Amino acid sequence: MAGARGCPGGGIVGLFQLLSEHGEAIEADFQRYYQTDIRDAFTPGTGLTWRRVRALLVSLPADSALARSMGGEDAIWTLETQLLAGIHDRLAEGNWQRGNAGAKSPSRRPSPIPRPGVGAGRIGGTERDPQEVAAYLAGLQPATGVVNGR
Repeated sequence: MAGARGCPGGGIVGLFQLLSEHGEAIEADFQRYYQTDIRDAFTPGTGLTWRRVRALLVSLPADSALARSMGGEDAIWTLETQLLAGIHDRLAEGNWQRGNAGAKSPSRRPSPIPRPGVGAGRIGGTERDPQEVAAYLAGLQPATGVVNGR
């Protein structure tokens, strides 16, 4: 079980540790996805062996209660959710651009959907002196009178 869904230990010890830390989420997932009571693992003859418990835990989908319990609410953001948020943001930007075409006082640019793990950092700007920036940019200009390196 080492490494599976973040469980630190292997075997039954790892399963017990996972159950003690995330038991309610596991119970909910077993009921939701497998219509199985996790307590059956503690009852002999039910067919729910520890090997099967491990197999079912490892096979839980990314939006499971266990994934949210272990990864926080950020775990809800699957690839599909990220892609849908990206589509929404691009559509909002495109509509904003078309709506402001030729406008004397354009409206504010739409804000993207906040994503987990992505800060709302400032884009652009510098703390450098404007003369220092101008001198740097002037140094990037090609020399006058030089044609094709001659």
